[in-house]
Amino acid sequence: MRWMRYPFRKAGEFLVDRFLPYQSGRGDRRLYQELTALSAGKRASVREYYISKAETTLMILTLGLLAAGVGFLVSAGHDRRIENQSLIRPGYGAGDRNEELAVQVAGEDEPRTLEITVQDRKYTEKEQDAFLERAAAQLDELLPGENGSLDEVRQNLVFPEKLEAGAVTLSWMTVPYGIIDDDGSILHAEDENGTLVEIQGTLTCGEKESIYTVFAKIFPPVLSEEESLVKSIRKEAEHADQQDRYKESIELPTEVNGKVIEWMHPEENPVPAILALTLLAAVCIYIGKDQKVHKQAEERSIQLALDYPDLMWKLSMLIGAGLTIKGAFARVVDQYQKEKNQKTMPRYVYEEAARACYEMQSGIPEAEAYERFGRRCQLPEYVRLGSYLSQNLKKGSRGLTDFLTKEAESSLEERKNHARKIGEQAGTKLLMPMVLMLGIVLVVLMVPAFLSF
Repeated sequence: MRWMRYPFRKAGEFLVDRFLPYQSGRGDRRLYQELTALSAGKRASVREYYISKAETTLMILTLGLLAAGVGFLVSAGHDRRIENQSLIRPGYGAGDRNEELAVQVAGEDEPRTLEITVQDRKYTEKEQDAFLERAAAQLDELLPGENGSLDEVRQNLVFPEKLEAGAVTLSWMTVPYGIIDDDGSILHAEDENGTLVEIQGTLTCGEKESIYTVFAKIFPPVLSEEESLVKSIRKEAEHADQQDRYKESIELPTEVNGKVIEWMHPEENPVPAILALTLLAAVCIYIGKDQKVHKQAEERSIQLALDYPDLMWKLSMLIGAGLTIKGAFARVVDQYQKEKNQKTMPRYVYEEAARACYEMQSGIPEAEAYERFGRRCQLPEYVRLGSYLSQNLKKGSRGLTDFLTKEAESSLEERKNHARKIGEQAGTKLLMPMVLMLGIVLVVLMVPAFLSF
């Protein structure tokens, strides 16, 4: 698996070394400071973070592009034409199925997308009579649609194809023919004073039929050629569906209004979705890594605040026992190093103290090392401590023990406040699970009560 990541690793190293985001003054300043603090000032760790982020992002982008390419090849090589220009009908009692298809009309560049209904293949005579009776009663309300009445029809009528949850199917005939389409839409009505049209609906349920007849006065609608062609195609498809109800497949029309048509499955191109998901994943991971650093930096600040009283007590006792400030720092660091392997996570204050000891060993003045220690911790109490220790080297250590003891005592109260705040945050996070559990308990109690009625 490592060999697969190798090229992305090298590419990430190249980009990071090219743009140098890990150097001070480049990129996100806050992120740089947090990374430096979390790694105890190790510049190599900051560079490694940016390399890892670039490597992961490049890998996701590459895999996404490959998946998009494969999706394009698969969709491009797939024959979308419906075999034998026929569809398999749903089995008996399975219910109607809506098929979204594309139809290519001869002489046109782009296919049209249409949705047609394929009915299933069947009730006792008594049930059929009941269905037909109820369906006829419903038509008086459904047929006018948005029109006030059938005496003045200015909008499309409603010619339902099915009633009674699909048990009753309807076919329509109008006289004179050509004014109203079989779906109730107005096709041609030239008389501005209105044209009286007889509407006759044939209600079919199984082997039973009944005729529903009404009269409507139609005023001319305006339909484009495009709408007329689409409705003609739909009409032919529905007619073919009605004709072949007892066959396993439905023969789709191949010619409408003198134009040759070819049916196809709608074009499915997964490339845009894959590319969008790839970019979204790359952006989320790229931002998520920074958010993880921000969270770790926040946890570091909390840990530093909680460890401040502990450090003050240790320094006050060691200095009170006669050790110098430098000696006390060294003793605290030695003790931490011995216990470090037993701890589940590093204690950042002692890591920074160890770094201060290394700086003093490398030749940095002791006073400057204490001030840098305080600034790296980034909390006001540590900045104050570093400045006080630096000043005491010049004025002497008189009063230092008392200062450290007072700091330890006052910081204990701050530590309690921090602990209380952390507890409140934990309680807030538990609020949503508690609300969900309350909802579950209410459902468990109320559902049996409702079912018992």
